[in-house]
Amino acid sequence: MSFLKLQVRSGIQRFTLVVLAGMIWLLSSLFAPAYADNASDVERYIAADGTDLTAVAQCLPKQLSQGSLARALRESQNDFLEKVFDVKDNYSDYKLDDSEVEYLTCLESKGFVSQVNR
Repeated sequence: MSFLKLQVRSGIQRFTLVVLAGMIWLLSSLFAPAYADNASDVERYIAADGTDLTAVAQCLPKQLSQGSLARALRESQNDFLEKVFDVKDNYSDYKLDDSEVEYLTCLESKGFVSQVNR
């Protein structure tokens, strides 16, 4: 008889736990913050510190977003190490690839000031 009581008690505890977990999940979804849709179809990219990076994502040329060994070797000749170690005072003094120029121009047109121009 005690074995049966133990099984019933264990079943009741499991059932109670499942109901409690379900209620917590339901309540957390009900009280989750709701964000209004700004009627914008554009996907927004927000950094952890709150900086809006949408312009960066929209302006990124396809050739810069995909890996290419040939492009990496070609661009390694374009003052790559000098850019990495920030040797020159003005970023426009470096030898820039067409895709870099296109990217920086697009950022400026959207009002985004890139780190290299600060």
